[in-house]
Formats: sequence, structure tokens, C-alpha cells
Amino acid sequence: MANGPVRPPWLGNWGVLALGVGLALYNAVQLVLHLVDGEYGSAFLSFAYVVLFGYVASESWRTRQQLAAERAGERSAPTDGPAPTD
Repeated sequence: MANGPVRPPWLGNWGVLALGVGLALYNAVQLVLHLVDGEYGSAFLSFAYVVLFGYVASESWRTRQQLAAERAGERSAPTDGPAPTD
């Protein structure tokens, strides 16, 4: 069975997340402006950028959640052997 996706640790950086969200929002505004102006080719390109940067932002968020869960698991799991039984 295949493991989950391998994400590099830098993908969970706050800067990557902020950049992805910021660029997705910027391109969403550009998409609306291009549609209002009737520039459908540019609107399609802006839509593609919204999808791309939205994906980057969502994967960055998932990576942050995964890394936080791994860190929490390391803190709560005993490292010196199995749990004692009474």
C-alpha cells in the first residue's frame, strides 16, 4: 500500500501559506476585473492562477497540520519502550 503524499517541510512555512493566499486573492480580484472588462482570455489566465495558488495555499495548510500532528505525537508518545501494564 502506498504511503501518503510526501511534502517538503518548507511547504508548511507561514510565508508560503501567506504568499499562496495573497496571490490567490489578488488573482481572484483580477479575474473579476477582466470579466467586467470583457477580456476573457486574461480572465481565463487569472482563473488558472487562482486555482494554482489556491492549491499551493491548501497544500501548505495541510503540511502545517501534518507537521503539527507529528510534533504533538512525538511529545505525547513514550520513547523508552512499551507502556506499562498493571
